[in-house]
Amino acid sequence: MFIFLSGCSLLVPLSMILLGYKWKENPPKDRNGYSGYRTTMSRLNENTWKYAHRYWGKINVALGIILVIITIGILFFAKSNVNFEMIITYLVFAQLLVMALTVIPIEFLLHKHFTKQGVEK
Repeated sequence: MFIFLSGCSLLVPLSMILLGYKWKENPPKDRNGYSGYRTTMSRLNENTWKYAHRYWGKINVALGIILVIITIGILFFAKSNVNFEMIITYLVFAQLLVMALTVIPIEFLLHKHFTKQGVEK
């Protein structure tokens, strides 16, 4: 059970790193598709789309690496704990929260560098 839960707890940070590397240089081609950093501001035009993915990728790679290190540390110290499953559950929800909060700096950067119509300032 330890190995399975350890693998599950690393899915979120590893996907952040993988998608960060992938989308940093090559964002999804279709702005109106089902994948990518899809907010109203990021989908305005090709420039906002590429800009959002470039910075989203950088932030996610950095946060993903940090989360992998933290997760491995927690796994090491929590494996003998009676409530190991509950600790892993809270850990995964915390990771998902961190991933969701990446919207804040990206939207801030988009609004700082582009007008509401998507024109560079």
